[in-house]
Amino acid sequence: MEEWYCFQCKEKMVEKDVETRYLQILQYVPGLKCPKCGVPYLTEEIAVETVTKGEETIDAKMG
Repeated sequence: MEEWYCFQCKEKMVEKDVETRYLQILQYVPGLKCPKCGVPYLTEEIAVETVTKGEETIDAKMG
C-alpha cells in the first residue's frame, strides 16, 4: 500500500479498523487512522467495495 498522510497533522497514517455507522448500525471496516489526532480515513476502494455493498445489504433487508 502506498503511504498516506493526515491532511490535518501531516503524520503518516496507520492501518486500523475504522468505525462506520449506517442507519444506527455499527460496522468496522479496514481504514487508515492518524496516530496523532485520530481522524479516520477510508480509501476509495474500501468506500466503494465494502461500505457501499454493506449499505445496500442493509437496505435490502429493511426494504
